[in-house]
Amino acid sequence: MEAESNQLVGHLLQGVLLCGGLIAAALVYLRERKRPPNRAALTAVIVERSWSTRSVLILLGTLFLLYFAAAFAGQFFYEERIPAVRLAVTYVIYALLVIMVALFNRARGADWAGAMGMGRGDLKKLLFSPVIYLAVIPFIMLLSKGWHELLSRFAGGEVAPQDVAEMVANGPRSWLEICYMLTAIFIAPIYEELIFRSVAFPYFVKRGGLAAGVVIVSVLFALMHFHAPSLAALALLSATLCLAYWRTSSLWTSVGIHMIFNAVSILSLNVAN
Repeated sequence: MEAESNQLVGHLLQGVLLCGGLIAAALVYLRERKRPPNRAALTAVIVERSWSTRSVLILLGTLFLLYFAAAFAGQFFYEERIPAVRLAVTYVIYALLVIMVALFNRARGADWAGAMGMGRGDLKKLLFSPVIYLAVIPFIMLLSKGWHELLSRFAGGEVAPQDVAEMVANGPRSWLEICYMLTAIFIAPIYEELIFRSVAFPYFVKRGGLAAGVVIVSVLFALMHFHAPSLAALALLSATLCLAYWRTSSLWTSVGIHMIFNAVSILSLNVAN
């Protein structure tokens, strides 16, 4: 009985997202058609935020070393403590990233928040996030379903969820599971947007143009999640986040979309089980 109730709620949620999403997509399309953006000016803003190759390599090299060191951290703890240690190490890496981004932007002679569209004036653009999320979610859902069908047909077997997805799915909540959920909703999006949108996206746009920047960053974003069943959906999500950042010049917009996406995904996992 409970399983049937959860299925009903899950279908209802999908229906609301599809219907609301199609309406939002129509509104966004009409607004953009009525007030077309100045593409050259918006692209110039993103290009201006590009780091040098040396700075990007230093940041990526530091992150690689941190993750490489973190991979061996589990050897010094009992198995039952590894999830907690992994979360603590993740917080340390996140904090170091924010500090490095701030320092690199200050070295360029710019306010670190304003230089990437995270200043106080940009905060109001968070209001665009729910509308953009709704406008794209029907296409993400349809693409994800089609991708899963292809994987099931050619790879065989059921589509396995990500490890984090299994942890936040329905079940008794420990303090650690709650921390993982809150991290996925509120902290991870900021971290990922700093890397992919504020650093990688401007870098590739400056060197290859807007289309190349969107494609390269979206492929990297999808691959870095190391989950084949999510590749198509994550690539489309990343393309949306890149274009939202480009269109509004505010990183808060893409952060907001990312947070909503993760929150709704977690909600969907809980009502579907």
